[in-house]
Amino acid sequence: MAVGAFLREMVLATEEHPLDKVKRRGPGLLLRGMCMGTADVIPGVSGGTVALIMGIYDELVGTIASIDGRVLQALLRGRVIEVLRLVNAGFLVPILAGIVVAIATFAKLITYLLSAHPQPVWGFFTGLILASALYVARQIERGYGVKLPVFIALGTAFGYGITVLVPVETGTESYKFILAGLIAICAMILPGISGSFLLVIMGKYQQVFSAVHERDWQVIALFGLGAVTGILIFSRLLRRLLARYHSATMAFLVGLMLGSLRKVWPFRTVLEERVVGSKTLVLRDECIWPSEFSGEVWLSFALMGAGAVLVLVLEQIGQRDRV
Repeated sequence: MAVGAFLREMVLATEEHPLDKVKRRGPGLLLRGMCMGTADVIPGVSGGTVALIMGIYDELVGTIASIDGRVLQALLRGRVIEVLRLVNAGFLVPILAGIVVAIATFAKLITYLLSAHPQPVWGFFTGLILASALYVARQIERGYGVKLPVFIALGTAFGYGITVLVPVETGTESYKFILAGLIAICAMILPGISGSFLLVIMGKYQQVFSAVHERDWQVIALFGLGAVTGILIFSRLLRRLLARYHSATMAFLVGLMLGSLRKVWPFRTVLEERVVGSKTLVLRDECIWPSEFSGEVWLSFALMGAGAVLVLVLEQIGQRDRV
């Protein structure tokens, strides 16, 4: 027992101190977290997509999935350094800080832009998601043969099916915010599925982000409780899938991103809508090709290209700083 304890202490002593790791990787990871947080605010765009193209997706899933009872035991015993190592704090803390900063800073701005200039903004996100799907497709190991197109098709059908769901209005009971957090956080770490869009579907998007703007800590706490519970459970499943069926899982995720393009396509016509209070909900719409090429249409196409270029930039950042 004494020898085992000694060896364990030797291993811990040779590991990089978590705070040193934060200093070394912190700025780059903070930027990635802000990009993820910004994406998570937008209905139709996933923070998981940003994590994937910036080269931190596997580490993100693995880090979250590794949080277990050992962390609680070390915390109760006051072993702060051990807790930091167990949760991979040098990675997780900057990422979470970036996400929180982005949501608190950009939520109101992005909501305004989507309201005032929806077409160009959605054009930008269309280019972002399309280029992301192509990037992820290049990362899939060849070897599944005809099975890969099948998984891509399944993912596309699933992603498309989510985008045609009709938004509903729900009450403000506490358990509904917990449930919304549990479901939305699972989507937020999946490339192609937008947690914000699922909040729209569940009628919780405006309620949750209004709570963020107004610092309604009760709603934030309930949503956070559901989010923490959901991500700890789902990350373990996702880690297992990536470990055992990596190519198939990645192919399915590519399909999710392709299917989600219906939600972010900037040119559409409304078929049915409903006014609920001061808000108008679109119940059914369809994607169209623009009949007239106005300045806003050309701007939308230009921003599609800009979104694709941004993916290339993020990819280069990810390759340069993968540790």
